[in-house]
Amino acid sequence: MLSLEESEMKPRTIKCQQPSERTRLDQCIEMVQDLIPQTYSAPKSKPDPDRVCWVKMAALPFLESPLVLLGYPDGVQVWQVLESEAKEMFHRRVGRVCAACVCVSEGRLQLVLSHGDRVVRLLDLSQGGVEVCCQELCGAVQEVTASSRFVATSLEERVCVLSSRDLSVLFEVCGCAPGCPVALGSRWLAYADSQLRPDWQSVGGLSGAAVPSITEQVIDTAAKGLGRLLVSSSSSSVVTIVDVLACSERGLPGDEPDARLVGHFRAHAAHPVRLLRFDATGSVLLSADAAGHQFHVFRVQVHPSDRRRSQIQHMYVLWRGETPARLLDACFSADSRLVTATTDHGTTHVFAICPYGGVATCRTHCGPRRVNKHSSFERSAGLEAPCTWSAPLPQPSTVRALCQLRDKHAAALFHDSALLIASARGELVQVALHMHAQPVAKTGRVAAEGPFSIDATALRLWTLKRQSDWTSLAHACTPSTATRRAHGSWLAQLELVTHIGPSRRLWMGPQMALFTFAGAALLQPSSSALFTTESVDDLEPITCPLRPVSSPPVDMPAGLLPVTYIEVGSGQLEDSFFSLFGGSAESLRSESDIRDTLADAMEERLSSSEDGAEHP
Repeated sequence: MLSLEESEMKPRTIKCQQPSERTRLDQCIEMVQDLIPQTYSAPKSKPDPDRVCWVKMAALPFLESPLVLLGYPDGVQVWQVLESEAKEMFHRRVGRVCAACVCVSEGRLQLVLSHGDRVVRLLDLSQGGVEVCCQELCGAVQEVTASSRFVATSLEERVCVLSSRDLSVLFEVCGCAPGCPVALGSRWLAYADSQLRPDWQSVGGLSGAAVPSITEQVIDTAAKGLGRLLVSSSSSSVVTIVDVLACSERGLPGDEPDARLVGHFRAHAAHPVRLLRFDATGSVLLSADAAGHQFHVFRVQVHPSDRRRSQIQHMYVLWRGETPARLLDACFSADSRLVTATTDHGTTHVFAICPYGGVATCRTHCGPRRVNKHSSFERSAGLEAPCTWSAPLPQPSTVRALCQLRDKHAAALFHDSALLIASARGELVQVALHMHAQPVAKTGRVAAEGPFSIDATALRLWTLKRQSDWTSLAHACTPSTATRRAHGSWLAQLELVTHIGPSRRLWMGPQMALFTFAGAALLQPSSSALFTTESVDDLEPITCPLRPVSSPPVDMPAGLLPVTYIEVGSGQLEDSFFSLFGGSAESLRSESDIRDTLADAMEERLSSSEDGAEHP
């Protein structure tokens, strides 16, 4: 329970500052200190209790402002980043927190954390951080991730999925890879499997073109030791994707895959999987191995009837570098056009991709919205290839980082049109990314399908690291009091103009000539060319007047008629309404009278037309 002093404290706010520019010398010194081990170092002092151990960032669908989580040796801290300031929402000294995440469930903002033991705790931040419930698992918790309905905990060799309402155990996945990285989307759960099951294997997966280079193999061998040989294939490089909602009701799939299984494929060739991340749609998956030389991006296309025919398209190989590194965090932008990768070297790499694959160009990235795979001209000209399940999957594209940001980074998050980067020093920097088209080398002109570059500019800086004299704080915050994100905001990231025309003018398509034939004027067996054996080529074309034949004028009564009202019930009509038919309401009382009147009017019309035809 919160003390009276803690509950009455106002939340702390940190104003943003102008970030200072780092010189080339500072960057070189930090690079040398990270790569070269320090043989002669000062004696170790007492550990700093205010040292930042880990950093985590989250953008919840019901909150306009992102959240930043900082882990300390004796507690955890939650910040809400506003436009010009950062507000401290929660700060508690509860011992070492090894894993934590935030989620919104049933209108409540919740914090799920673990102290590195077997217990997972659920705190309600809407009520000032009150502990709602806890759940003891069968192993030490290594990683925690949550959605609006589920909480996925990664243990030593298994994954336990809990309910975000009361942390009740829904199902467990056994036989996972050691460490077992997980990725939880809105509906799917991806985890590292220990073996490849032929009965579950999907179509696609790791492409044969994504193999380690010679330089990469030599560096890995030297890093591991000359006495160890490089393993060509790892059994823990397999990724399995399951439907969390279906598994929570019926358990894991058996030997025969059904709707509970989404995909099962090999993600890497020589190293085990260490990190998995879904994009906002949940259909694009990023996988990183233990070496960290390159990252793979897959697109999951589920088959409606047979899950073994589901396609796992290997779209991109994101090349980072030849030296080994451990990936700390990865994040997709809202429209899945950019992806960041933050390593333990303190560098954040920004890659440009397309959620449907292919080369990123000026047309796909220099605009404010996400565009279609094919341009308007390609779609109208019929150059768009049909999408079939039997078509072979294309080879992945190798992409290098267009921008590298280095300052001891630990996590990154896309928010609106900017990039938020948190460092291990407890600093948060807002960086604006600008795309600029580059002219083609041969012609010197800017082409729609040409290359582009990314320029990064630091805008704001917040220092979020706690001070030694800061006390615990718990400020109640609910999604209803915060600014809710509009449900249709994702539409602003899409290309809305898809079928507006004309993209191809009339002279750009096939030409045709239209003729009118005298024999086909009336569709009768005696006169129409459709019912005769004559060829259409033998008929003589005739010319038709451009002005259409108009109907004879209709006599309208002079003056305005009074308004006719129909009351509730059987209704009552005025006599002026029936004056158009040459009678009154009393003369049209029965249905037979109406039929006789209409028949007489038709006979008079036909007789007058015949007289006009005889006397032109």
